[in-house]
Amino acid sequence: MASDRKDRFLIVTTMKNEAPFMLEWIAYNRAIGYDDFLIYTNDCTDGTDAIATRLEEMGLAAHIDNNNRQIGRKGAELSPQRAALRLATDHPRYKAADWVICSDADEFMNVRSGSTLPDLVAACGPADAISVCWKLFGNGLHRHYEDIPLTEQFFSCAPENEFTNFRGAGIKTLFRNNGAFHRMGVHRPKVNAARAPDPEKPYAHVTWRDAGGQQVDGDTITWRTWAGFTHTHARLHHYAIRSADSFLVKRDRGRTNHVHVDQGREYFDAMNTNHTRDYSVLRHVPGMLRELVRLRSDPVLNELHMQAVAWHREKIADIKSRPDWRDFIEMVYTHPGIKRPDPRAARQPEPEPEEEFADD
Repeated sequence: MASDRKDRFLIVTTMKNEAPFMLEWIAYNRAIGYDDFLIYTNDCTDGTDAIATRLEEMGLAAHIDNNNRQIGRKGAELSPQRAALRLATDHPRYKAADWVICSDADEFMNVRSGSTLPDLVAACGPADAISVCWKLFGNGLHRHYEDIPLTEQFFSCAPENEFTNFRGAGIKTLFRNNGAFHRMGVHRPKVNAARAPDPEKPYAHVTWRDAGGQQVDGDTITWRTWAGFTHTHARLHHYAIRSADSFLVKRDRGRTNHVHVDQGREYFDAMNTNHTRDYSVLRHVPGMLRELVRLRSDPVLNELHMQAVAWHREKIADIKSRPDWRDFIEMVYTHPGIKRPDPRAARQPEPEPEEEFADD
C-alpha cells in the first residue's frame, strides 16, 4: 500500500543579528511548506539567539550555538556557515527530513507553480536536486527601517531574464535527503567522488533539475546558473539590502561565510538592484501573515521581537553618529540601484568561488 506520508522539508540556516526579520522569515517558510529549521547562531547581540531558543521551546525549530567552530582540519576554525553545514548532517532533525536546503534569513522561495514546496517538486518532476536562481531585490529607495514584512515592502528588483552582475546568477539547491549526496554546500549538495558509484562521473546517479524542471548534468554544477537555466516554477527572492538603514547594520555585523570580506560599495552596487518591479510574491503573503499572527500570539516571542526592533533602531542611530561612516551613509542614501544589465555576467569567471570542504 502506498504511503500517504507528506515529505518533510528542512532549512539549515546561519544567523547573526537577524532578530527583527526572523519571525516573518519563519512564518513565510512555514506557509509555503517548510516543516523544520536548524538555526545556527553566533555572536548575537540583538536577541537572534533568544528568538531561536524560543522557537525551539515551541517545537518549531532547533537552535544550535555556533560560537565554537574549531572543527576543521587540525582544529582550524571554520566560518559560521561552513561550520553549520558540517554539523547539520548529524542532527536528528536533518536525518528526519526528506528535502533540505541551505537558505539565509534574507532569502524567500517564490513558488510560481502552485503555492507550496510539494507543488514545486511535482512541477519539476522526479529529481534528487532542484536548483533555484536568486532574484536580487534592491531597497527601492527606502532609506529608513520600518517594522513591516519585507515581502510587503520591497518590490524593486533585477530584470527577470538578465543579470546585472555575476552575483545575480547565484543558486540555492533543494535536494532529497536520500543518500545520493555526502555533504552540504552553501549553493548545492556534493558527492564524494571516492564514494560515488562511478568515481569518474560522481553525479551520474543524480537527477538534477533547474527551477523549470529541465534536467542537467550534475557534474557541471557550481554555485551559479548555467546556459539555458529556466525559472518557470520558482525564483529565490534575495533581499540582501532591505532598507538603506538596515544595510548599515548588516555591514557593521559582517558576513557569515566570507567573513573577512567587507560588504562595502562594491557589494552594495551589485546587490541594490532597482531596475524593475515584481509583485508576484504577494500571492504568498496571506499565508505568511496567518503564520505570523500565530507566532506573535506567543507573548514571549512577541516581546523578543519588539526588543529586537528597538535594538535595531538604536544600532542604526549609533552607526549614523560615527564620523568614519558618513561617506558610506551618503552613498547608500543616494544610490539609485539602476545600471545597465551586463549580458556577460553569466559568463564571467567566478571571482567569489564557493569554499570547498576539501580545504577544511
